[in-house]
Amino acid sequence: MSNQKKRPEIVAIYKEVSEFLAGKEFSFLLNFGGLTVAQIADLRRQLASKGAGMMVIKNTFIAKIAAEQGIAFPEGVLTGPTAVITGTGDIADTAKTVVDFVKKNDKATIKAGLMEKNVITSAEVTTLSELISLAAQQARLLGTLQAPASQMARVLQAKVDKEGEGAPASAEGSADGTPAA
Repeated sequence: MSNQKKRPEIVAIYKEVSEFLAGKEFSFLLNFGGLTVAQIADLRRQLASKGAGMMVIKNTFIAKIAAEQGIAFPEGVLTGPTAVITGTGDIADTAKTVVDFVKKNDKATIKAGLMEKNVITSAEVTTLSELISLAAQQARLLGTLQAPASQMARVLQAKVDKEGEGAPASAEGSADGTPAA
């Protein structure tokens, strides 16, 4: 904010908005006009489960904070009611939540997004939502890494089982561990 004398409540709101946006890896701008309080509360609950948050922010504050960080939104993005959804972590999972919400609530639209300091379009947010989540990617990678070891263990176990079937009974017991008669 400029060095001009500002009203204390405006300074406090600006500080709260700045803190909300600070340190976030991504943001999505949502036009929420026409939604009910219950619908917005539902979206907030869904986002909280993903580690994301949402705040309704005045467009002039968004523009001022973006300009301070060297971010320029395309013409027309910062018009109408705007909610900013921010988070860290799995951007694809949060994007999926937002896109699914918009599909169910036709009055909401995605205006734009930010990945770090890069502006992305609403179509790119939709594309992000189609990616598999980070957790699913990690599970797939782990399964791929474990497959050879699991296969080797099954081969070795089959060999041990096969050798155990043909082994002669000892004086203390048979090959399967049952006592000798």
